[in-house]
Amino acid sequence: MSYHNKRESLLLLLGDIGIFFLALWVTLCVRYWGFPDSELFGAHFAPFLILSIAWVVVFFIAGLYDKHTEFVKRGMLSTITNAQMVNAALAALFFFFIPYFGITPKTNLLIYFVISSAALLVWRLLLVEYLMPKTRRKALLVGEGEEIEDLVREVNSNSRYGITFVRILNAEMLSETRDLENKVRLLVEKENISIIVGDTRNPEITKLVPLLFTLTFSDKSMRFIDFHAMYEEIFDRVPVSMLHYEWFLAHVTRSAQPVYSFLKRIIDIVGASLLGIVLLCIIPLVWCAIRIEDKGPLFIAQRRMGIAGTVITVYKFRTMSSNENGVWLGESKNRVTKVGALLRKTSIDELPQVLTILKGEMSLIGPRNDIEGLALRLGEEIPFYAIRTIIKPGITGWAQTHQQYTPGHISPQSVEETHMRLAYDLFYIKHRSLLLDINIALRTFKTLLGRFGVTIRLR
Repeated sequence: MSYHNKRESLLLLLGDIGIFFLALWVTLCVRYWGFPDSELFGAHFAPFLILSIAWVVVFFIAGLYDKHTEFVKRGMLSTITNAQMVNAALAALFFFFIPYFGITPKTNLLIYFVISSAALLVWRLLLVEYLMPKTRRKALLVGEGEEIEDLVREVNSNSRYGITFVRILNAEMLSETRDLENKVRLLVEKENISIIVGDTRNPEITKLVPLLFTLTFSDKSMRFIDFHAMYEEIFDRVPVSMLHYEWFLAHVTRSAQPVYSFLKRIIDIVGASLLGIVLLCIIPLVWCAIRIEDKGPLFIAQRRMGIAGTVITVYKFRTMSSNENGVWLGESKNRVTKVGALLRKTSIDELPQVLTILKGEMSLIGPRNDIEGLALRLGEEIPFYAIRTIIKPGITGWAQTHQQYTPGHISPQSVEETHMRLAYDLFYIKHRSLLLDINIALRTFKTLLGRFGVTIRLR
């Protein structure tokens, strides 16, 4: 059993692909007034197979497979409509630029997207809800702290998880309760609890762990889940309370798989080269805009933290009235310029960093590197903060695509926000792989679309 409904994303994916091809068959029936023969269907199958891969990517970017999204009926119509408009544009461009398949289905495409959009709405709004389990298993949570509260709020408010917490036992309750073992047994029996989630690293909780294990092993229908594993699985970040030396020894390593490291470097070189071409094209425009506003320098050079705590020089387009080291936004009179605000919003100010990537000091994807002075401040205030530098920093990363910052800036502006960023960065360091990097790249593209005013998200 899984503590969140893992099969839902797979079910949605397979259902969407099935809808794509069912809609194709129905389209051919409608267009030619009869069942399509194998030759007609085969002529359309190959190009639509290629397109379906692109359409699934669009759906992913639109958030239609996000694990944490609670899809609401009032938003589904606009989400699928917007995603299908993008898919239609991709299909039109595909058949225009790749005439290899010998078909130019203009009318067919129009009919297809009407049928497929209607079918997707029926599938997403009605059939998926019908196929998913309606019952939620009752759970007991043993622990305390902010992270415990976050977990309860997320799980109990989201029907996509297969459980609901009916009782919480904290350390104070455990210490004040007499005949604790019998009362816990009675509670489990009375509430029909079949899952126990416990924080086994809390010293006040550990005395109850033997009983919890006994309960789960004596009843085949009972399951014990470690709180930290559940938290990480649901929130895609490492709980900060887990950060002890034992965790780093068990989960954090500097080396990665040789094949992954090689492919990642190739992707960095190719990606940075393509972005470098964009940089060369855009430099004259940015230079003119900056000269008109304040006639200051075009680039700034920043000393930032690289791998293993080394200091590297990173170049960016200037976005502030002056270049300061080691301060949060708002700690000085230094302000973001009007041109700089636009550059930041669109992430164009990051483009000069491709030079650092080509040198091998940065990657396209990895933990965001801090300015040297700020990194030193944070290292003094946040335990284990320097662990982030165990791998190459990146322009974008897991934290940038998951952490929501307050309006007006797109990076941490407090120690509390940086604590959260560290939790996401450590998740990436622990699980880094080519598939995870692809996930981050797609999410980054989705974020950039939003900054340019293009929205295909549910909310």
